[in-house]
Amino acid sequence: MSEQLHAHVLALEDERCRCIVEQRFDHLRELLSERLVHTHTRGNVDTRESYLAFVSGLIESMELRREDLRVLPLGDNAAVLHGRQINRARRRGTTEEVRVEAMVTQVFAREPDGQWRMVAFQATPLGAPPPAVPRP
Repeated sequence: MSEQLHAHVLALEDERCRCIVEQRFDHLRELLSERLVHTHTRGNVDTRESYLAFVSGLIESMELRREDLRVLPLGDNAAVLHGRQINRARRRGTTEEVRVEAMVTQVFAREPDGQWRMVAFQATPLGAPPPAVPRP
């Protein structure tokens, strides 16, 4: 595996996590594919637009970190990222926080414009899933 590809995918994921915590949603949009399929720990599925609405309007992540990450290249234009995710978050407008730990599998791909973006995200909760967040 190319060390450059490995480092690039890890840097993309680090930037994704920072964008969520720092609430830089315009930049987060640039890291996510228009074709994104994002499956949460409760099994609900988002597109890029519905995911951005969720993280910008309904929840606030106080901490989002990754551990024990493995990068598995799929040729020169795609890679799987797998590892633990720890998220400390709350519903916007509340103070009650939840901590959610999950094993996450993601796919990053080089898109036709040459940019690497996350195209898939699948989270499996480690323990009970978080409380449901009502959506409009």
